[in-house]
Amino acid sequence: MLRRMMAWRKSMFAQMALLTLLFLGWGLYAFVIQPIANLPITTERPPAQATEERLRSLLHAFMVAERNDPGGTPDIDADPMIRAIRARNPGFRFYVRVGDRAFGNGQPQFFRQYRFDQLARVHRELADPAICSQATKIVPRAGYDDYADFYMCDRLSFFEYHGLRYPVVLNRPEPLGASGKWLSAFGGNFFLAAGGVFLIFALIFTLHILSIRRVAMLARSIDPQRLDAKLPEKGVATEILPLVRAVNHLIGQVDAAQRRSTFFLSAAAHEMRTPLTVLRTRLELMDDGVQKDKLVGDVRRLTRLVNQLLTLMSIGNRRDITGFTDLVATARKVMSDLAPLADAGQVSLVLDAQVAALEIPGDATLIGSAIRNLVDNAISFAPPGSAVRIGIAADGTVTVRDHGVGLGDVDPTSLFEPFVRPVTNRRGYGLGLAIVHAIVRLHGGHVAAANAPDGGAVFTATFGA
Repeated sequence: MLRRMMAWRKSMFAQMALLTLLFLGWGLYAFVIQPIANLPITTERPPAQATEERLRSLLHAFMVAERNDPGGTPDIDADPMIRAIRARNPGFRFYVRVGDRAFGNGQPQFFRQYRFDQLARVHRELADPAICSQATKIVPRAGYDDYADFYMCDRLSFFEYHGLRYPVVLNRPEPLGASGKWLSAFGGNFFLAAGGVFLIFALIFTLHILSIRRVAMLARSIDPQRLDAKLPEKGVATEILPLVRAVNHLIGQVDAAQRRSTFFLSAAAHEMRTPLTVLRTRLELMDDGVQKDKLVGDVRRLTRLVNQLLTLMSIGNRRDITGFTDLVATARKVMSDLAPLADAGQVSLVLDAQVAALEIPGDATLIGSAIRNLVDNAISFAPPGSAVRIGIAADGTVTVRDHGVGLGDVDPTSLFEPFVRPVTNRRGYGLGLAIVHAIVRLHGGHVAAANAPDGGAVFTATFGA
């Protein structure tokens, strides 16, 4: 049970569901439960009480504003609330005083009646702004109150009103149904929550798509000749894991099949060496003649084929290289070894080296075999009287150029496949360039073939690039 729960942690669906539940739970608390719990418990007030509270708040706000900014406050008589009250209450009078400035449509009635004027005179005699006085007088009437508010520190602030008998209700809101109230109060919050959920889904999908692309990039980088690498299973989503495991299983099967095929070819070629040696020895004991020469030549070609197969198989089985090789010295040795063959075809060998010596990491025997096969191939196509040029660049690039018929319309990449012979009447079995390709790839480089601009073909092998 625990293992199944741990496996669900890597599932895209489980991750999205868990994050969505967490986000919606937080959104429900933050945007619904908490705002509803914080809503004040209100009851509908009588119109008279509501009118009195709004009127007192309006007069008090005007008094404070005029106190802070003398002369900069809008006319209180033009306020819609004051105008509506005066229109419905013909006997309504109000009076506001800030310092020496007075406002309103009546005279002060409570100011002298309740001795607020004497209190203001005492404050002036004290002449101490740190001493303040504040007083409120409510005079009950039939259903409504008359009201006076006095405040003084450094200067007088006072307002009063009387004659309010009928209520005034301005901007009464239209009643909303239950769904309308809920939508107006919390609809925006739920839209925000929905947007957050969408972002969570998009983020999770993006992360898993990046993971899938990483696996795909690793799959493209797998070398068909080296199938010991597998796709990573760690960090892959549960939904993709079966596909990754199936691909790894297929890679393992292909690798095993390649190993069996390589072992079979290697064993067959190795087993053919002994009978070919015995056959050649017996042929050498025969009397000289044309038939003997033909048979000996056939055995030599067959022995060379077996040796090339063994070389190709041994290169394919290797996974690393050791040692260092001087490319220039190796090229000189190859030219020395193949000089008799070149002289027989009336072809000259020329070395163009940018440096006197160039050591690179690599197996000297294998690199020498690769250069030998390239030069041997060029000699076989070079016409009599021409030259085969071997170039060594400072970056480890080896070029072999001949002035033969060139590649023609042949696909250059197909030349490095085993047993490919574009020209059927030439010597060899089409394994030389395949061996070159295998050796260069083993050294982390690449090999290419192309038609030369002024005729012939040029082969380029870059080691370690």
